[in-house]
Amino acid sequence: MRRHAVKARPTSEPLIAQTMQFFAAPREHFFRPLTHDNRELCAAVLRALHERVHGANADYAETLTRDVVLEVILRALTDPMLCALAFDTRQPIRPEEERAYAGELLRKLKEHGWLEDYRDPIDLKPTLKLSRAGKAFSETFANLDDSRAKTRQRNMRSARKALAAFIATRDADELLDAHEFASRVVQDLQDDIEYFRHLIQSLTREALAQKVAWNEFNDFIEKRFVREYAVRLVADSAERHRGQIIEALDQVRAIDSELRALVDGHLLQRAPWLEQEVQGRSPLLWLSDRIENMVEAACSLKLPMLRSEMNNYVRRFTSLLRQALSLDYGSHSALGRTMAWLKERPDTHRDALLDALAGRLATCEARLPGGVLRWTVRDREATYAAQSPLVVDDESRLSAILRRAEAEAFAFSDRDVLHGLLPLLKRGPVGLDALPVENAADAVRVLHAVGAVRSTEGRRLHVRARKTGEQVRNEFFAADNYVLETHTTETSEPLSR
Repeated sequence: MRRHAVKARPTSEPLIAQTMQFFAAPREHFFRPLTHDNRELCAAVLRALHERVHGANADYAETLTRDVVLEVILRALTDPMLCALAFDTRQPIRPEEERAYAGELLRKLKEHGWLEDYRDPIDLKPTLKLSRAGKAFSETFANLDDSRAKTRQRNMRSARKALAAFIATRDADELLDAHEFASRVVQDLQDDIEYFRHLIQSLTREALAQKVAWNEFNDFIEKRFVREYAVRLVADSAERHRGQIIEALDQVRAIDSELRALVDGHLLQRAPWLEQEVQGRSPLLWLSDRIENMVEAACSLKLPMLRSEMNNYVRRFTSLLRQALSLDYGSHSALGRTMAWLKERPDTHRDALLDALAGRLATCEARLPGGVLRWTVRDREATYAAQSPLVVDDESRLSAILRRAEAEAFAFSDRDVLHGLLPLLKRGPVGLDALPVENAADAVRVLHAVGAVRSTEGRRLHVRARKTGEQVRNEFFAADNYVLETHTTETSEPLSR
């Protein structure tokens, strides 16, 4: 027999046994309570337990005892739909049966790792608590409950305030908090986009069933839009706080090298995962670039997608509602009852009714009511005035040149503005108050200078704008003064996309 050589595993390669295993004791069959016919009842109990222990209205002075868990299960059984999953509702259910079922469900949750025994260190009484995995998955069930009124975090404002706090105190935790808030901005917008796509799919399903999704639309208008999306699109809009966040990030990048090295050390202590992400760069600069990238993505990509999906949902719902009101094809309408009667009758009765209807309709004139029309009636016999012949002479050419000049008088691209600034910046930093303003065109160029510097073209040319806190005033405008300068240090590296 030939012996196959077995290669030894390198000691540096991580072994599977050394990694964290989820389905280990006591979680070998963690999801088994959710695989039975009463899984919806079990999910409702887990959701209620999370709200009771870790929710917004949780009473932290109350410990989670066996009686409290049984009370939550019995309260869930008061719902007729959930109770039908556990018992035969055609027969009366005795309280002893409900109590026995609640005890059995409690035993399964403990046996499979959702709940675990806990001894209170104060009075040493045996209590229960949600396990670490049980808390995480029950929180997921709670977050998926759309019937609750949820208050989103003010992530854009929180990111701006965290950056301001870091600039004032140089606390590394504030910069990490700003990064966390900025990441939630993109995540929340993506969740909103998926929510509207789900609503559109629900509209399609309801339309196929000849229904109008009134409940979901009312929930969107009365709860979600007024309390959540109106704030997201106005007070907490990414576009509103974009400029202030970019200015704060410029101040963060302008920190001197000694203080930056000290902050980098604190950042690596607070967040060891940064060492693998930065790949030799300054963690402070890497976090600043990531925050700017996420804010730019929220403004230029996610917000337009959210507005588009919201517009698609409202437009489609309006279209289906108009169609339902105009056609009246419901099963309780006259047309619906007639069609149901025809479907149930034999062929002879159908023919007799159709012949009678045809006789009545033979002398009728069918017209569409004007209020339902979604288009305008055009008179095809309308005569159009004859167009004058095209004349090209010196006067027409001059008129075309003047119209083109008027249209392009105040149209500036970022590249044109930057190319006009670069010769001045080669001599050193230049303030907005030092730029020449001799006419309206120069004034418009000065007003576009900061936006051009902060654009993608400005980052590629290594130009930045720094706010001075002073005001620039002239005969055309009054605005905040900025210092424009070129930089070739580590802060000038192109942002990773």
